[in-house]
Amino acid sequence: MRNLTRSAGVAGLFAAAAIAATALGAAPASAYQCKNSHHYQSGAGNHPQVAVAQMIAKKSWAGKIKSEYGLPWSVWDIAKGKQVSCTPAGGGMTICVARARPCKYVAG
Repeated sequence: MRNLTRSAGVAGLFAAAAIAATALGAAPASAYQCKNSHHYQSGAGNHPQVAVAQMIAKKSWAGKIKSEYGLPWSVWDIAKGKQVSCTPAGGGMTICVARARPCKYVAG
């Protein structure tokens, strides 16, 4: 009887694993859709602190993308080919330019 109970328990575990695998396999696919490379956009930031100038440039990029393509495309973190380049400017200021190709999250 003890072996029969153990076998039933193991069979139950296998059944639960099979159900979980089927449920996970049925989940919709998710991916990112990106604009073509000629859709690179840039935004500029100007501030004495480099980190702040970089943040302003990224926000400027996001604002331009939002107004041109809509909110789903304007997330810096999922953009492709991200670049932020900074150069010193007069008066102790730093000018940064953020450039990236916009992407959006899509659920399949």
